Amino acid sequence: MEAPRRPPSQVLDDALRGLADRYPDARVSSRVIEGPARRALLDAASEADPLVVGARRHHGSPGLQLGLVNHAPLHHAPCPVTVVPQL
Repeated sequence: MEAPRRPPSQVLDDALRGLADRYPDARVSSRVIEGPARRALLDAASEADPLVVGARRHHGSPGLQLGLVNHAPLHHAPCPVTVVPQL
């Protein structure tokens, strides 16, 4: 039996829950956007300062191995981009 799929807005809310309490001075805006992730990040970069993106660590490889989604803003965003590795 397949687990029920949660709406993207609920997944985002759950991921951000508690961070406002831990970092009260950080201003965060979030929104759920449908479509290609690369396009969504580049669109968001036009209003961001900085744009923060996550990166997963690949076991067995040193450092971060960035994929196509992270490469797009790193090379084309009009603002600084911060890459935060998964803990």
